[in-house]
Amino acid sequence: MKKAIKSFDSCDSFDNLSFNSSISSLGGGKCLDDQSISSTLLFVDTIPSHESCDGTTSLSKSKSFSTLRGMAAKLMPAQINEKDGSLNIASLPAEIACTIESITWLGRHVPRCVMRDLSREVLQLHKNEKPMVIPCAHTYRAALIFIDISGFTKLSLLLDLESLSKFINLYFQKIVDEVTNHGGDVLKFAGDAIFAEWRVNRQSLASKNDKNEVNQCVLRAATCGADIIAKCSDYPILAEGKSATLNVHCGLAFGEVSGVHLGDDYKRREYVLLGKSIDQVTKACTAATYGELVASPEAYDLLCDGAVQKKNSGVKPKKKSSEPVIIASRNQCFFERHQEKRKMWRFSSMGNRALIKKNEFTVPFDKMDVTSLRHLQKLVSFYVHSVVASDEANRQSNTRVNSKITQERHRSEAELRSVYTLFIKPLIHIELTDSSERNNEIFKELNHILQLVTSVLDSFKGHLRQFIVDDKGAILIATFGLRGSTSPNMASERVLPACRAIHYALQNNLGVDNYVGATLGKAYCGVVGSINRHEFAVLGPSVNLSARLLSMPNHPGILVSNSVRLQAMQWGSFLSFPPMKAKGYADPVPVYQPMTATEARWGKANPHFVGRKKEMKSVCKLANEMSTNQGRAKMFLVWGETGSGKSNFLVQTVALIRKILVISRKKVIVTRHICNDGDSLVPFSLFRSIFRDLLALSQVDDNISVQSKLTDTVSLREKDWEKLSLSSVSTMHTVKASSGERLNEICDELGAPKGFLQIVGYHLLGHAKRKLNVKEKAPILDEIMNFMVKVFMHCTSDADLTIVALDDIHQTDSLSWEVIHRIYKKGENVLFVCGSRPLGTSAFEDDDFWKELNDSHKRNDRFQELDLGPLDLHEVAQMISIALSCKVCEVDKQFAKDIFDHTRGMPHFAAQALENCKRKGLYGRLDNNMIGWGGDDESKMNFSSLDELLLQRIDDLDDFTRKTLHLASVLGYTFMLTEIIGLSEHSLSIADEESSSHDKRIRNSLGIAVEEGILDEVVVDCSDKNLSNMQTITISTFPELNDEKVGISFNEPPHQIDLSYQFCHDAWRQKILSLLLDSYKRDIHMHAARTIESNVTDIDESDYRTKMRLFHHLKESRDSTKAADLALNVGKNFAQLGLNLHSIPVYEEALDMWRKNPGTDDESIAGFSLQVVNSINEDDLKSTIKLLTAMGQALGTLTMKIKSARAFESALEVFKRAPSSSVIKDRSIVFPIYSGLFFLLKYGGMVEPSEEKAYEEILVTNFVEETRLNGNPVHYSRALAMLGEFYSRQGQYEDALLCHERLKKIYDVDLHSARVVEAYASDRSAQNYGNCANCLYRLGRVKEALKLCDLILNSIMPRMDPKNVHNSMMMIYPVLWILKNERLPQRAASALEQFVFKPFHLHFGDGGKTFSLVMFAPLRTLFSILMYIEGDLESLDKTLIPLALEVDSLTISTTVDNSFANFARCGSSIGAEVCLLLSNYTDDNNIKKQLIEKGW
Repeated sequence: MKKAIKSFDSCDSFDNLSFNSSISSLGGGKCLDDQSISSTLLFVDTIPSHESCDGTTSLSKSKSFSTLRGMAAKLMPAQINEKDGSLNIASLPAEIACTIESITWLGRHVPRCVMRDLSREVLQLHKNEKPMVIPCAHTYRAALIFIDISGFTKLSLLLDLESLSKFINLYFQKIVDEVTNHGGDVLKFAGDAIFAEWRVNRQSLASKNDKNEVNQCVLRAATCGADIIAKCSDYPILAEGKSATLNVHCGLAFGEVSGVHLGDDYKRREYVLLGKSIDQVTKACTAATYGELVASPEAYDLLCDGAVQKKNSGVKPKKKSSEPVIIASRNQCFFERHQEKRKMWRFSSMGNRALIKKNEFTVPFDKMDVTSLRHLQKLVSFYVHSVVASDEANRQSNTRVNSKITQERHRSEAELRSVYTLFIKPLIHIELTDSSERNNEIFKELNHILQLVTSVLDSFKGHLRQFIVDDKGAILIATFGLRGSTSPNMASERVLPACRAIHYALQNNLGVDNYVGATLGKAYCGVVGSINRHEFAVLGPSVNLSARLLSMPNHPGILVSNSVRLQAMQWGSFLSFPPMKAKGYADPVPVYQPMTATEARWGKANPHFVGRKKEMKSVCKLANEMSTNQGRAKMFLVWGETGSGKSNFLVQTVALIRKILVISRKKVIVTRHICNDGDSLVPFSLFRSIFRDLLALSQVDDNISVQSKLTDTVSLREKDWEKLSLSSVSTMHTVKASSGERLNEICDELGAPKGFLQIVGYHLLGHAKRKLNVKEKAPILDEIMNFMVKVFMHCTSDADLTIVALDDIHQTDSLSWEVIHRIYKKGENVLFVCGSRPLGTSAFEDDDFWKELNDSHKRNDRFQELDLGPLDLHEVAQMISIALSCKVCEVDKQFAKDIFDHTRGMPHFAAQALENCKRKGLYGRLDNNMIGWGGDDESKMNFSSLDELLLQRIDDLDDFTRKTLHLASVLGYTFMLTEIIGLSEHSLSIADEESSSHDKRIRNSLGIAVEEGILDEVVVDCSDKNLSNMQTITISTFPELNDEKVGISFNEPPHQIDLSYQFCHDAWRQKILSLLLDSYKRDIHMHAARTIESNVTDIDESDYRTKMRLFHHLKESRDSTKAADLALNVGKNFAQLGLNLHSIPVYEEALDMWRKNPGTDDESIAGFSLQVVNSINEDDLKSTIKLLTAMGQALGTLTMKIKSARAFESALEVFKRAPSSSVIKDRSIVFPIYSGLFFLLKYGGMVEPSEEKAYEEILVTNFVEETRLNGNPVHYSRALAMLGEFYSRQGQYEDALLCHERLKKIYDVDLHSARVVEAYASDRSAQNYGNCANCLYRLGRVKEALKLCDLILNSIMPRMDPKNVHNSMMMIYPVLWILKNERLPQRAASALEQFVFKPFHLHFGDGGKTFSLVMFAPLRTLFSILMYIEGDLESLDKTLIPLALEVDSLTISTTVDNSFANFARCGSSIGAEVCLLLSNYTDDNNIKKQLIEKGW
């Protein structure tokens, strides 16, 4: 008999139903889209009534559905769908819809019985009734199943995070689905176990159906357990060539239980289950082996009463038992399963019926106003893990997610991370009695315990995982190290203090003795369960170990594992306990009792420099000569392999040059820059630092007298110059005005080209107030670079010598290299001292400037290069004497030779080897009083390579310093102190009140790294706030002495400074990076990206260095969608600035995210491996297509036709071959590909001439079909215009006219013109009107053609954007020639003046640029002549003839020629006609001949 559910007309009816999302279409766990949220209207074939497992209520299907729909319509008449009664989310206010989505998501983390109680509470408050009072208990009878799963520990050790998350949730999904399919309610996920219940309907407790109801509940639970055993035992896991097995065993019980809501009304709640049946079910499960379902005696007796036993099952009816009984195993079930088949149907918003599972509960959203919804949302969040609640709060504040994201979100947020786990066991007696008063006492005590523990955890930024009550008593599980609870030195500053605070607070405040166990280890942290019912869990061996610590004999109160002790060595002493065996650990685990706390240290040291005297002398000689004899710029290039000391050589050499020139009282300006990874993607990256310093320097008083210079010189005599280095001392003077203001002054003084301040000031130097107005035309790139040279020369004009020291020049960007080229060509007394890796790796080997340097400039002594080789034996001995504090003559020759041979004489390697000798005590005084190897063994250098030596040094560092260096290595070769502090605070979730101590710890760790010779420290002046985020280098203007040890004395007032750090050698950074797991590096990159995003209000407002840093971190964190979007944004901005060439490497860098294994022989598609193309997801495919398309457009703009076509064709090929393209609904992303290829075809050279027509026809027809299917008139009209143009060029004029007729039906200039321009740069659709007029004219339909010309000029053109001059020219260009041929030149000239010439000069001025600019003069000249011929002008301008005869006049490039030829006639023919016409108006036969020859 068909039955229907009652509507929600009273609070009591909530007990009928089980929870499921209002957004969820429950058949198969799929979700509806965002267009609809199902209401509370359910229709069922069979469903239990009030809290029942076997319903009795009956209504007709049609009557029930109609009644419910009518009732809901009264409540929400505007939102209810009349056809199916669904609630349309699109019609709801955004706040309500977003809140419903949030409740839906959070509700999946709690049992449906909790959702039922909370919904009742909210509606009671809505009716001004009393709310739930915490603690709140409900007593009822229920069948319980405890499902214990094994194998997760081994699985977590075998699989990576993604695979682990996948298989864990697949397995839980199977189990949870069985529970829900059998009408059960999942109460808790207790680690790798599950509690589920089947309640007895409380209305039937006193009815005659009570016994049957009880039996049916037990039978359903037993059937569910048997199915789980049958389907989930010996579950094989095969992944990545590894195998494991998951297993399960279950316990079944029945009895009276109390469900208790614990917590408070403002922060956190827990739902716990108490009663004897809890002990029964856990004991039954313990009695079961893997693959068995065991029933408690009570459950078994009821099962015997209500079930029909199988024959020969070994189970006799009504046999009483005092012990747990096996009732099912893997392959056998010893009772008749519950056979009732029930179908429940929901009518979706689309009018279809969706199967739902029994006992599903739908929140009555239609009965709640905004306040009620918000209250329900808050209440549900109290029961959800803090990480989930926090993530949901952040998500809701940022955006509404779609259902697909909601469905899979919990899996994407899983992590495998090191987590501190605390198990807290209050030693209290929990046994319910018949006394309600005594039971209430227990509930209150549990509530006080929960509140106290939660309060302490909050104060230490920890998380409560859950509160469990089982046969072992009450257990609270807490964690540190999840999102939102990470911090530096967590063990000593949070975990151990929290353990002590909880332990003593429970004892002192509540009189409750307790045990606490704390462990640290890798754990799976994420949601486990099914799509519609899951919880946040922490699973791993360390979690199990924490539970085991509670059972340690002679427990002192707090015990921790060895992993915690090792992380908290500063905290205090630890008393050792006997080791214990634990699952997941091969050896017994040491256990300790923590005692007290300690603090960190502080330290610092400086490096030394030896050798290279001859090499430095050659550079100093060159510099001295240049400062004495004014001459052209020169370059000195030093290159060397890793470890050769190239960077130190540059630093020392520049310092020596400065000393020599100061002795001569010459003014020297030194600016230094280190090119870093990623600089090649940032335009003018090198000149960010150079300009910053030059602008600051230019503000120093230029009228410094010789006497003041001498005074400065004398003041330096008493300082120790040899201890100073260019990298450690800043010599910039304090300035009164900002560098931004000074840039303004220089631009005014030198007459900067239009837009220079915007481009250089904002985009390149980071001045926030210098942003380019999008309505302004960007300056020409050539003008920008020339003016940068002008600024450089202006700021250095009064220096006797300007030294530009550039390290790792091979990593600079092409635009910086071009500016260097121009300074080199025009500059005087500028010496470039550059360092580079071996020339074979130079990025400029194929560059014209590089070729000039190695050819003519080398011959003229303007370019010199030096190959740094190894040190000689004597220089290595010098290094030994400095490192070991002895004289060179005291160094044992064999000792020196061993060091020399082992390090190949490379300075950096030798320095590390000597440091190792000092640390390990491998040297000493020999019998002859020389310094040599200590002891008898001369092979005391206990490392075989530099790599091993560096590893030893790194391992000797303390944990926090290593972690700091981990962050630093990911940030890059150079980083700011504020940068690494910000990253660490973000990644470790440092609270505001702890930021000061955290800052100190970071500084301490960096200081240790400096002392160890791993990092170098640079003081940075950040007084100019506009430039505070820039990399800063040293600039020097003070004099120094020659061979005397001198230094610097500063008397300037203090101002804001920052510190910059760089690795002393890239070998350190590379070694540290090699130690990090890829997942950990991705995590750091992710936090670095988030740190940048959190510090930047709008990334579009940021300078390009910041953007490219963010891009790098996003790319390395595998956030491919964000990285690709940012690359496209940067590339688009580059294009707007005329930097198309610079956008190409940005696109290439982004595409590398999917270009894997390029060197393999596997089949590839457009440079992508077949595997990548076949597996790429929808979002990544879109990003790839967009990047390839953007690169094709950039290459096309640069007239690199073949490369441009290759990029477009690659995009099209990848799109066609990728399976994920079939799910892309909006296929408009491919439209620019067709447009780009069509554009390139018009200029020829793309394919063989004989194949062009066929290729173009296929291309265009495919484009038309794609856009037709898409249905967007913007793209469809553009495609039809393209097809019309193709037919026109082929002479198929009638076909072209038919295309236009189709276009007119869908195109509206007012609605679509601006959108077409936005997509295709000009209104290609409207331009087809001109093409159509041309076709009509060629068919001899002159009147129709003229009529269409009138429509274009009088109706369409006035509605176009006058600033888009290029579009205007293309619109009227075909019209001009029709008017010309019809002897209407004045009208044509008037159209040109009105729509092209005047708007161009109005909006762009005399210096403006546009593609058709070269056509202006020929067109104006031609129509002036024609107007004179027609009598519209009284006289002909005689200056036209000499202008026409000028060499470059009337000359049109091939590109422009071909482009305009497609619209009517080529540009060159205009010049030819002008010359031929003018030849008729001169009597000079020589001039006439010249005009005819030029025209011909």
